[in-house]
Amino acid sequence: MEFLNLFTNSLKDEGERDCFEKYLSPHVPMIYKSAIRMCGNPNDAQDLVQETLYSSIKNFHQVHDPEKSKYWMFSILRNVFLKDIEKTKKRAEIEFESVCDKLSDNSHPEKDFLRAEVKNNIQEILNKLDERLKAALVMFYFEGQSYKEISSSLDIPIGTVMSRIARAKVYLKRELLRSESMKLEIGKYMDDLE
Repeated sequence: MEFLNLFTNSLKDEGERDCFEKYLSPHVPMIYKSAIRMCGNPNDAQDLVQETLYSSIKNFHQVHDPEKSKYWMFSILRNVFLKDIEKTKKRAEIEFESVCDKLSDNSHPEKDFLRAEVKNNIQEILNKLDERLKAALVMFYFEGQSYKEISSSLDIPIGTVMSRIARAKVYLKRELLRSESMKLEIGKYMDDLE
């Protein structure tokens, strides 16, 4: 974990180094594995872990029981991840709304091509999605089933249906924003309109 060396080298204060080595460092592998599960790729996970470590060092004075620092770090990891999703979500909503507005303009010759590209990207991402999440999402958005119908069909509680759909949507948005071809297509489309 190269990023870990960069982080430890950035610690100038001896007290911070001691704190890191004694209380935080032992939990980094577990934090990193959780970050990979959250982000879906190692590069984003490394960024997430680094932000978590910086926040942990900066705020370590708030920890009442240093032996429970692992749980505290997981909490920070989750909060940093959720803040990042919220930032990405706001940015994506603005970009998505703008693209949708432009797509409704029938005078643009590449409209059909862009729609096909978007559809292909979404299908590729759906194919990578965990089957449990995918089933609930497809039933709700593509088949028009209600939460109650999905709950009955999959024999799971309605709360689980709602949770799976929400998690699937977060995954789809994140992956669509990461898709370089999608960014390029949208960028070309928006540039052509200006």
